[in-house]
Order: sequence, then structure tokens, then C-alpha cells
Amino acid sequence: AEAAGEKNVEEEERGGGKRLEDLHASTTTTTTTFEGTGENADEGVMRFTRPKQRFRLAPSWFQKPPQRKQRVVDDTGGVHFVKSDQDLQHLIEETKNGSSKLFVEFGAAWCEHCKGMIPTMIDLSRKNKKHTFAVADVFATPEISKSVVYTPTFWVFDDGVKVDQLV
Repeated sequence: AEAAGEKNVEEEERGGGKRLEDLHASTTTTTTTFEGTGENADEGVMRFTRPKQRFRLAPSWFQKPPQRKQRVVDDTGGVHFVKSDQDLQHLIEETKNGSSKLFVEFGAAWCEHCKGMIPTMIDLSRKNKKHTFAVADVFATPEISKSVVYTPTFWVFDDGVKVDQLV
């Protein structure tokens, strides 16, 4: 019984127990020609075989690793999470009316440093109730953040005008 079990694992590793003819039928042959300068007529022809599927299926005994829990910020502490250019423009317009400043962190969802700055922004917003703090994704605000090159980047707005930038 053990030998049969070992044989199944080996078959799955080679292609899921498929016959060689079946595996060959699931590939395509691509021929590329270029000008050759040799005596042999086939020297200028290059043939290679590539699979139709980009990735081979995992064997049945393979298990996915457990998913990491994503850190969720329950209490945003007054930090605005900007969802579009219009939301950010509205926050900038609000600074024209009052004496508060707007502090914006431009980041990306995949940027670990940007995500690490969110708790700091929450702490700053709790300590400085007078000012407004916002976190903006550069992909959600393409027009306003088009000059942002590195993430995270911090902009400070006063009276609707950008007065400072920290990269």
C-alpha cells in the first residue's frame, strides 16, 4: 500500500498522473526564424515548446499556507481616509475657511512604510484637534498626487495652498 501511495505522489509531481501524450498535447510549438549565415539550412530556424497553461497545478497533497490577518484600524482618531480627488479637494477647501492646517500622507496600499505611518497620524490627530489629518492613496487620487514620486510623502496645506512637503 505504501508503494502505491508513493507512486501517486511521484505521478502528481510529474504532471498529475497524465500520460506523456496528454502532456505533449497541452503544449504549443512556436517557430521563430531569423537569417542564418551557416551552411546548414536549419541553422536560421529556432524552435521551442512552451505550455499552454502558464502555471502548473499544485499537487493534491499541497496545502495553502494560512492567511495572515490584516491589521485593521478600528478607531481612526479623526484621520480622514481619502477615497478620491474630490474628497481631498474638499478637505483642502475646508482649510481656506478656518485657521487649521491640513496634513496629508500620500501612500500606497502595498507600501509597508505608508501603512506603518497610519498609527502615527492617528496619534497626531488626537493630540492636535485643531488641525486636520488625512491619508490618501496615490492611486485613488491621481490628479492631485501626480507629483508624488516616493511614498510615503507628506504635504501640509494652509489656507488652501501647499506650504510644505516631506519625503
